Amino acid sequence: MDHSIGAAARLAGVSVKAVRHYSDLGLLTSGRTAAGHRRYDDTAVARLRLIRTLRALDLDLPTIGAVLRDERSLSDVAATHAEALAIQIQTLRRQHALLTVLAQHPDPEDLDLMTEQSEQDRRAQIADFLSTTLRGVDQAIHQNLTPMLPEDADATQLAAWTEITRLVTDEDFRTSVRRLATGYQALAVGDPLRAGADPEFRGRLFALRRAVDPRWERYLELVAVVNGWAPPSRIAG
Repeated sequence: MDHSIGAAARLAGVSVKAVRHYSDLGLLTSGRTAAGHRRYDDTAVARLRLIRTLRALDLDLPTIGAVLRDERSLSDVAATHAEALAIQIQTLRRQHALLTVLAQHPDPEDLDLMTEQSEQDRRAQIADFLSTTLRGVDQAIHQNLTPMLPEDADATQLAAWTEITRLVTDEDFRTSVRRLATGYQALAVGDPLRAGADPEFRGRLFALRRAVDPRWERYLELVAVVNGWAPPSRIAG
């Protein structure tokens, strides 16, 4: 069945101006009446509906034209566009998380930490912190103490990541953790099984636990937040 340009526009849910534009670009084929008026068949209306749908998904006209000319498959175009959208969504989520943190904690220093430093730089700072303060500690423990900010981090994780960055660059905190690690390594030289029978060993262990910097416990909590783990148990005083 042939349709006038107005009827084709109504059937496809687009404007007459759009039908004329798509026709001029060669995306639609049409016939002509003796008076020179354009006529569109059902196939053209179906193509018009497809164009409308793809435009609603934000595909550009050159890409749509390639699909209509069978130069690119619809599935290939959809996969490519979906991948691009995923990247945009990820970027928007990160920006949303950043703005949420700034709305809650409008600190210029936080803004510097979150925007001026690359994640690679921050990971390097954390790796340096662990290697210098926990020298000689098993690498498996290093991994359990390493925060890994996910690509889709929310505001809570981003805030925790920023706080970790502050901690690991604090020289006083680094010295405290180094002292703590040295103390535990010194105890480990002996037999930990003595703890149940040796009062001196128990006393040294208790004193070491009492000396734990609360910022270290905070670091462990922050790592759990960033990594999406259950919060760690606090050391009993």
